[in-house]
Amino acid sequence: MMQLKSYVAKILLLLICSLLLFLNFSSAVDQETVTRTVKQQYKNKEGFIASYGDGERDTSPILLESLGQYMEYLLIVGDSQEFEEQFLLLQSHFTVDTDEGTFLMWQLEEDVTANASVDDYRIIRTLLRGGEQFHNSSYISFANQIWNTMNKTQTVNGLIVDFYDWSSQQRTSEIHLSYIDYEVLEKMQPSKLNRYKQILLEGLNDNLFFNEIYKPENNSYQTANTDTVNMIDQFLIAIQYAESTHEKPKSFHDWVHTRMQNDGILYGSYNRNTGKPAVAYESSAVYALGVIYSLTVDEQKMAEKLYSKLQEQTPMQSKPNYNDIHFFDYMYASYATTLYKEQKIQAY
Repeated sequence: MMQLKSYVAKILLLLICSLLLFLNFSSAVDQETVTRTVKQQYKNKEGFIASYGDGERDTSPILLESLGQYMEYLLIVGDSQEFEEQFLLLQSHFTVDTDEGTFLMWQLEEDVTANASVDDYRIIRTLLRGGEQFHNSSYISFANQIWNTMNKTQTVNGLIVDFYDWSSQQRTSEIHLSYIDYEVLEKMQPSKLNRYKQILLEGLNDNLFFNEIYKPENNSYQTANTDTVNMIDQFLIAIQYAESTHEKPKSFHDWVHTRMQNDGILYGSYNRNTGKPAVAYESSAVYALGVIYSLTVDEQKMAEKLYSKLQEQTPMQSKPNYNDIHFFDYMYASYATTLYKEQKIQAY
């Protein structure tokens, strides 16, 4: 009997190992598919990532957001060579040096003279991680350079605001909560962490949805739209809320959970007061961010449902039309899928 149990245990172990190898192989294939798609569908003739793919890639805008998203993806799949190539493009084309410091253009255009904190945060976070992962101090050095300029030019009452125009030397007076990056602030501005945490906490209060905008000059909140909420913004804020408080944003979380339980679907926008759909369309980015949020708060069942819906969306189809798929949506879908699979592998 003992020999039989031992034999069964060995068989189970072999099956588990085979499963892990299969999952790892599938992940590698997915990585090759994503990087190939970016190169063949989204990179234009000059090698920059365009907002839309295929026939639109030589005419659609070149955004820092896209480069940052791709670098973020390359980091989690460990592609050091492509990461370095994107870093060199970042330094040579998106960087502007002035007497005030080193800035990053939010879009690659001659008349652009402003940055966007959401893009800068992503670049800083990715370069700090990349510096450690790929043992490259130049990434960390450049991240510090960008941060020092932001901290010097882009604060109101000690808090980083949305953007700064180095041509007019003017900054905005508001903070979109979806722009906050708690991981970067934890490393770069620890003395202000409690303030950002409080901003996120009070941005929800007892409401169903988050207020999207904070005004540091008078400690007040605004909504981006008085009637509706954009679910991309709501999930981005919810992720930062969870990372800063180590708690779920209860009213919002319970609402999402109920929607997935009862409806099995999330729409792109909802009525701010009633919580009913304001549009008839779904969004791959909404489902992708929902997966990332669910993994952040360790809600595996909700992550599984959202992941299942994500796989039905346009970017994940076998023959998608990249003319109509914004890189933002494609990259978030790819990132969330990879993250979800890695979590599943770690669970075994």
